[in-house]
Amino acid sequence: MYLFWYIIYDNWLLKDGWVDHFLINHLVASTSFILKILGFTVFTYADAVGIDGTHGVLIGAPCNGLSLFALFAGFIIIFPGKLIQKLVFIPVGILIIHIINIFRLVGLALVVLYNPESLEFNHKYTFTIIVYAFIFVMWIIWVNKFAIKKE
Repeated sequence: MYLFWYIIYDNWLLKDGWVDHFLINHLVASTSFILKILGFTVFTYADAVGIDGTHGVLIGAPCNGLSLFALFAGFIIIFPGKLIQKLVFIPVGILIIHIINIFRLVGLALVVLYNPESLEFNHKYTFTIIVYAFIFVMWIIWVNKFAIKKE
């Protein structure tokens, strides 16, 4: 699965860039929307979003969630289970990962506002642990509820 992902991403998706740009644009718009709902004045610029008066958060291709989608989907694909359940569980899981990533960016924008010196730590550790923990929980749900168990 990793080799398959590597071939597809490095030889097609990365060069074309449309998937990365689409995800980043959606993350910027969604993060901005939530921050505005929370009452903040927000700025956006291409691949950045933030609260006015801060430097904001830059969203690069490694942080747009695409590799997490592939990791999650790959695990579900290779683990035993009914095809129809996989065809439902994978898109739902990817949607959940995307929503978590939006809230991660909202959190990082708030960190930049209230405690900017902790941005690097929170980006590298706190939010990474949270995102991977949710993915792990979804895998556990798959294994316990949907995977075909050999007897």
